Amino acid sequence: MNDNWFFDDQLWQDFYDCMFSAEDFQRAAQQVDPLFAYIGCIPDRILDLGCGPGRHAIPLAQRGCRVTALDSSSYLLDKLRAEAARSSIKLNIQQSDMREYSKPGHFDLITSMWTSFGYFEDEQDNLALLEQCYKNLNQAGTLLIDTVGKEYLARNIQPVHARDYPDGRILIERPLLNDNMTRVSIEWLLIDGEQVKRTEFSHAIYSGVELADRLHDAGFSEVVLYGDWDAGDYDIEAERLIAIARK
Repeated sequence: MNDNWFFDDQLWQDFYDCMFSAEDFQRAAQQVDPLFAYIGCIPDRILDLGCGPGRHAIPLAQRGCRVTALDSSSYLLDKLRAEAARSSIKLNIQQSDMREYSKPGHFDLITSMWTSFGYFEDEQDNLALLEQCYKNLNQAGTLLIDTVGKEYLARNIQPVHARDYPDGRILIERPLLNDNMTRVSIEWLLIDGEQVKRTEFSHAIYSGVELADRLHDAGFSEVVLYGDWDAGDYDIEAERLIAIARK
């Protein structure tokens, strides 16, 4: 498996429709108001890490926020540029490795949405990203991470499952918890008639306590966890792991 799979634009191109459905965009837009409620204000300057085609960046900008949308994929950023132009949305679009983007003290809010945190094989790189987020936030700034929790995966992971698409394609997904339940590796097979596309990727997974500990290690003084977008507690029934970290 390629440890740097997220730099592979062919993966994003081949599996774009599997990762970014119209329903996903609608759901992301519905999360903007709860997001503002979690941080207690409508922030001015936002950095959206791993923004992809702009599921969250676009509705955040539509609410009047000055959004820097950052991703390493030129393919996904081209999708974002096209949608921003179509909707007459102004964004600061940046192509960069998120570990290397530096604008100290600039942002009111940094977001990492829909399990875009934990991509790096070396756990020190994931910690370094949190440390860079800390530096890029102003003194009143907040980091919001929305990911899937280890507790949820341990309860619900299935060895193999399939998803049917209206156009006849079938996606077969084979996830596996490994490395002492610190990572999840996923194999996708997309069957389109007689053509089959295959990819593998992996990312780190965290329990609520583990993620909070890493945020504290990166310098954040206050970390609050939620289990959904309705301010539910992070507990054994939580469907998401949403961490709100303040300097």
